Amino acid sequence: MAIITTTTTVKSEKQLGARALTGTFDWKDVLIPRDAGTGVTKWYYQRRTIYQYALVAGLGLLTFYNSENPRMRAAALGVLFPGAGFIAVGTIWSVLAFIVSTALLPLLLFAWFASGGVSLPLALYLGDILLAAAMAGKPVLELAAPLWVTIVAVGISVITFRTLNANNEARERGKKRNEYLISTVQEIQQQGVSSQAAPGTREMDLDTLRFLQWTLEMGLAPRDDWSYHDVIDQFQTSAIRYQLYGGGWDLALYQSIYAPNFHGYLSLAQRNLIEKSLTKKVMNFWQWESLFGKFKTMDIDPIRKDNIMVSGYILLSCALYQANTGDNRYTKPGSLAFEVTHNDVYKYDIQSVAELVFFNMDQNPYTLYPCEPNWVYAICNLIGVIGLQASDRVLGNKFADRIRERFESALEREFSNADGTILPIRSELTGFTIPGLAGTISDASVCMQGSPYIPAIAHRNWAFIKRENLKYNKDGKLELVGLIGADKLDPGNYKEGVGAIRANLAAVAAEFGDAQIAHDLVKQVDEEYHPVKETKSGSRKNQGLSTILHGSTLRARMSGFQDWSNLVGKGIPEITRSGPILEEVTFPDVLVAKAYSVDGESVDLVLYDGKAPGRFQLGFTQLRPGATYSLGKQTATADEEGHASFELEIRGRTAVKLEPVA
Repeated sequence: MAIITTTTTVKSEKQLGARALTGTFDWKDVLIPRDAGTGVTKWYYQRRTIYQYALVAGLGLLTFYNSENPRMRAAALGVLFPGAGFIAVGTIWSVLAFIVSTALLPLLLFAWFASGGVSLPLALYLGDILLAAAMAGKPVLELAAPLWVTIVAVGISVITFRTLNANNEARERGKKRNEYLISTVQEIQQQGVSSQAAPGTREMDLDTLRFLQWTLEMGLAPRDDWSYHDVIDQFQTSAIRYQLYGGGWDLALYQSIYAPNFHGYLSLAQRNLIEKSLTKKVMNFWQWESLFGKFKTMDIDPIRKDNIMVSGYILLSCALYQANTGDNRYTKPGSLAFEVTHNDVYKYDIQSVAELVFFNMDQNPYTLYPCEPNWVYAICNLIGVIGLQASDRVLGNKFADRIRERFESALEREFSNADGTILPIRSELTGFTIPGLAGTISDASVCMQGSPYIPAIAHRNWAFIKRENLKYNKDGKLELVGLIGADKLDPGNYKEGVGAIRANLAAVAAEFGDAQIAHDLVKQVDEEYHPVKETKSGSRKNQGLSTILHGSTLRARMSGFQDWSNLVGKGIPEITRSGPILEEVTFPDVLVAKAYSVDGESVDLVLYDGKAPGRFQLGFTQLRPGATYSLGKQTATADEEGHASFELEIRGRTAVKLEPVA
């Protein structure tokens, strides 16, 4: 298999200078720092956890060897490990209890990971201790204590040995990666910059419009219609909220690239997705995570403390909507009403959400803060911080800049291995991570969500993927290698397979200007893993692919180099936003492939009939009152509110221009 390289003529480092072509970082910034993964905060919590366990275990053993009460001795041994006390009891029933406890432990640990329910493994731990005490009615088995001390000591030794080996391997891998990082990132940027289209020069083809149509249908569906969603659980990655947030971001990306001068049903769909995410069906999960993860039954505010998987995501959704449209409705007090239960509704606005996202980051020792209670996810925090970045542009805050240095340092030291790999998760309570949880799919998320805010780290991770996970075989077919854990399932519906990771990587490839890789991956998704299905309305979706990953393939189909980064960090050019707006048009009768003003006076339009050719009403706003405009062969005069309507024949691809009559 051949390592992927580009055909772009690569200039030397001396020719390129010290600064990246995008001007957002220096080439040397992509190198893995020597102190990657050496954060002091995680070590503090890890040591604290170890000391706490050593203290409790020591007290347990002290009690076991000094107490004469069998019940007390069985309970004391139980503190070493869930169910250990049952072995001390030494009866058939206690052995059966140990087997049941051992079977339940991984399930409850998974529940803790999946929903933040730390009370569940704690309940098993304490329940085992109490039950062992209740079952002990005769002298305990003396061999139980040395047996469990040996088991625990061996277990800790094995974990320590494997961790040290993994760290040594990571350091060596990091050195090898640093040998190729600068040159690979330079190739990536040269190829990306050379392929970058000027604003207003692109239009969406009909095939891609049909995939976009499906996302628009999701956004325009009634409030109680969940037929476009994977409804499985509301705790982990398939949760409806992620489908709603992601759909809104995809529409915002389409709008910024192709149709900044089109609002109408597009803006309505974006608002519906935002407001649907506030409903009880979507938000009720926080009632249960607060109960089992925080032991709270009252004041279950989903924004004030933790839960960046809501606050950071809704912040990004509202900020992108306002930046694209100029509509500031979500800045009004109480405009965002989060309905956790029928009686627990918490009202916020985009400014107050931004303030609390910043406050949580500023106050947390890790800088990054939890999603589920006690679990800190790097990806959720990346989305939260670009939510700050986007909202700073529309609100005039400086939160993203104020937290940038600490955030980047925390990511590289507290949430990184020595090889530069960003860890997807860390326990806030214990400081430990979950090894092998995800690999390439986590790296891909860092690439995409880090692109606007930490571009050097984002480019570094894309270089990892290109060099280590994407290979063309001797027949010229693109293959994926080195996949682990969650890389081999669709995070949006938990179905096994490697089609979803291809969709994910295709979107990232597009963002970093690797159009050929994006094309090849999408083609594999369409033709080998998830065949395209056309719905009754004419929209298209890949069969078996989750709603979330439908968004990834849509991004791959419609975007290019740094489009996502530019949407979040820069936004639509001001002169474009000041131009006329296509506001009134029916869906799905008319599909908008382009609505772009390059001069603030006229709008270039490319329209398709969505169902059948015909004459359709088009209404425009933001015109100069009293001015006359032409659209094709028609003319109309804007009223005093800057509004004018036209009737246009649309048959297949219809390109027209709205412009003032001289």
